[in-house]
Order: sequence, then C-alpha cells, then structure tokens
Amino acid sequence: MIEMTVDNKPVLVTLYDMDKNYIKNNLRKEKAFKIPTGNGLTIMESDYLSDLIIEVQSKDEIRQLVDMIRTIKKRNMPVRSLFQTLAIGLVSKGIK
Repeated sequence: MIEMTVDNKPVLVTLYDMDKNYIKNNLRKEKAFKIPTGNGLTIMESDYLSDLIIEVQSKDEIRQLVDMIRTIKKRNMPVRSLFQTLAIGLVSKGIK
C-alpha cells in the first residue's frame, strides 16, 4: 500500500488499484479490437475492454494478468495478442 495525498488529504493506494491502472494504461495505447463472431466482426474499443476485464475478473486473476503483461514486455513483444485473446474469450462467454 502506498499513501499519497490529494488536495492535502491522505489517499491509500492498494496493489489492486495499481494493477487496474496498469491494465488501463497498457490498453490505452491500443487501437480498437476486431473480434470474430458468428455474425461477422465485432469492434470493441480498448477503454471498454479494460473496464470489462476489471469488472469480470477477480483480484487474483487481474494480478496474474499484470504479471503476464510484464513478462511479455520484458521480452520486448507486443501485448496486443494477449488482449485480443481476452476480448475473444469475453465475447464468446456472452459477456458484453
């Protein structure tokens, strides 16, 4: 936990908050995702995908996702394919 101040008031930032912000910041850099469905292609904006991931996943799953992103970035590989896979999984599950 990190203690910060906003307008001279203490604010507590947890690891979960940092993980959510990390996912949002990484997805902010991505263009919209084209997801194949039975009816054709569905376009999902990156900010909507980040909100959907945070809403659906548990704290532990978000933590694992952040670890995956960091591992991919450490190897100098693009993270778009990971997010594309997540978007396809969420759409095929019926979560929209």
